[in-house]
Amino acid sequence: MTVILSAVDFHPAPKTRLQAEGEHGIVVDVAKEGGGIELDGSHFKRHQWQDYSYFSADVYHESHDVLVLVLMFCEPSGRSLSVHYGMLPGVRTRICLPLSALAGGKLFLDRYPGVLQSVVRGDPSVDRSQISAFSISTIASVEGRHFTLSGVQLSHEEPEFSYEFHPYIDELGQWSKKEWHGKTVSPAAMTESLREEWERSQNHPYDRVDKSRYGGWKGICFTATGFFRTELLDGIWWLVDPDGYGLFSAGMDCIQPYDTMRVSGMEHLTPPLPEQDGPFREAWAKGGFSYSVANLIQTFGEAWKDRWAELTEYRLWSWGFNTIGNWSDAAFIGPSSLPYVYPMEGFPETKETIFRDFPDVFSPEYEENAKAFAAGLLPLRDDPRLVGYFMRNEPHWAFVDSLNLTELLIAHSEQLFCKQRLVEWLETKYETVERLNDAWGTSLNSFSHLTQVPFQLPAEEREARKNDYAAFDRLLIRRYVEVPAGYCKEVDPHHLNLGMRYAWVSSEAILEGCEAFDVFSINCYQSSPDKEQIASISKHLSRPVMIGEFHFGAADAGLPACGIRAVATQEARGRAYRYYVEQSAAIPELVGIHYFQYPDQPVLGRFDGENYQIGLVDVCQRPYSELVEQATLAHERMYRVRTGNEIAFDKAPAEVPKTGF
Repeated sequence: MTVILSAVDFHPAPKTRLQAEGEHGIVVDVAKEGGGIELDGSHFKRHQWQDYSYFSADVYHESHDVLVLVLMFCEPSGRSLSVHYGMLPGVRTRICLPLSALAGGKLFLDRYPGVLQSVVRGDPSVDRSQISAFSISTIASVEGRHFTLSGVQLSHEEPEFSYEFHPYIDELGQWSKKEWHGKTVSPAAMTESLREEWERSQNHPYDRVDKSRYGGWKGICFTATGFFRTELLDGIWWLVDPDGYGLFSAGMDCIQPYDTMRVSGMEHLTPPLPEQDGPFREAWAKGGFSYSVANLIQTFGEAWKDRWAELTEYRLWSWGFNTIGNWSDAAFIGPSSLPYVYPMEGFPETKETIFRDFPDVFSPEYEENAKAFAAGLLPLRDDPRLVGYFMRNEPHWAFVDSLNLTELLIAHSEQLFCKQRLVEWLETKYETVERLNDAWGTSLNSFSHLTQVPFQLPAEEREARKNDYAAFDRLLIRRYVEVPAGYCKEVDPHHLNLGMRYAWVSSEAILEGCEAFDVFSINCYQSSPDKEQIASISKHLSRPVMIGEFHFGAADAGLPACGIRAVATQEARGRAYRYYVEQSAAIPELVGIHYFQYPDQPVLGRFDGENYQIGLVDVCQRPYSELVEQATLAHERMYRVRTGNEIAFDKAPAEVPKTGF
């Protein structure tokens, strides 16, 4: 059985126009502020959501960029969860949502054919039997949106996916449906330009007059220890290089030749690809195909990797970058003269988790896996060029601002070690079960009664119970941090633990245990870092802060999505970068900012579907000159700004609505 929905089942939000197209088609016109359509309760019963397994619809739009389609599910209690889909312009695409995803166990959903990234946002979960509102909408854009929906339905089985061949990119991997200033006109033009630049790079001496061999600034000097460390001087935090010179880390993430495009599910949108065992075999990597590598092979032949590394080293030094950031190519890091950071792999997991990737942190399994995780640092422990290591990136559990780990723990169907630790903690605090019952409004027979599954707590919220949840949440988070951090420091006492690069800090509880880091890291997608928040974090932990990711994209170049922060033009993009860097250099508690990322992402999406115009170079290895010029200027000025000898650039360009997922 299948439920099919049409225009009569929905009503429009403000500034949205809704009309029917045929029997089951829906045409939606949305103002630039965003908006959409909501299911009319008189045409749809709540209980049907739990009776089906899939929601699907065909979507088509012809906008200038990616359409971010948002499916929103709400309960009467106010809990809500949304799923965000990226949809290419000019391509009819079928979205499919497994309704099991509403349990919230995954942040990123598996990709279906033709779809870009699929991301779950909001509360930890919604109960399908309690859904009281459902809407289909899109986010704000630089102009209004017009999109059509057809085949909107609930079903027991996955829909079929069948697409016509519809090449979307050219032979160089560029978006074939759009023209822009700087688009490479032919393979011959690309080859000529790259070969000429590589020739120039061979005769270019790197200017190190005011820089040490590790990139440190000779304008400030401390005692040399042979490894990177941190120092606080006159209220300003510094990274200190192995020779004792101060460093403000201007880093670049993903310095690698690969911009690997996921081929599976996108075959109908790609022109014929070269054989996997032929001259372009190295372009087939990491589960997909890299047009960037194919273009380098076409330009430099079998020597492409060495030529790319030499050219890239020359560029980075010339542009003033002083650190190789996360996820960069090991073959580039090895011979490079730049210091680097290391993203650790295999953060300790447990078979059972409390929520998403938050492990059973009091289990022996977590302890043992933390030891194995830390052992990955052994090959690096004596390398003076290594600034430090990030234990992980953007924990998925921390994407939920309202997350109550202890509440989820009590409701968990398995007998986790963390449950037993909760019982022990409550026994120590309350001593008798009667005192716990008085505080929580419960009627427990014993403390261990809490571990019985399923255990239903009273609906009435008690202040004591709320406070105990918050306190035990902090114990869980502290354990999550301190166990692996402790083992990492045992294995490698020389290098800096640079933290976990949280996506954001939603509460002070996130900072529990972070004194175990040498530097607290956060990814900060804003026009400039929040000075007050960074100062507060640094004061709380007595540690400096590093920004692991930021970026700006623009809608005037060759990708249909411009990322999490966006401006109108490449010229504005350059000014946005300069503003961010110089404003950051003026923050005493910051010791570095790393840009995400060196190459543009592929038009048809990387492994998870992101396809952002955020790189310093495009798929043809052509630098975005406006960004490079402003980056070079910002890096040349940043130490004078940091020491108060010059005022930070204060002309932030106007931003435009993002097309990030």
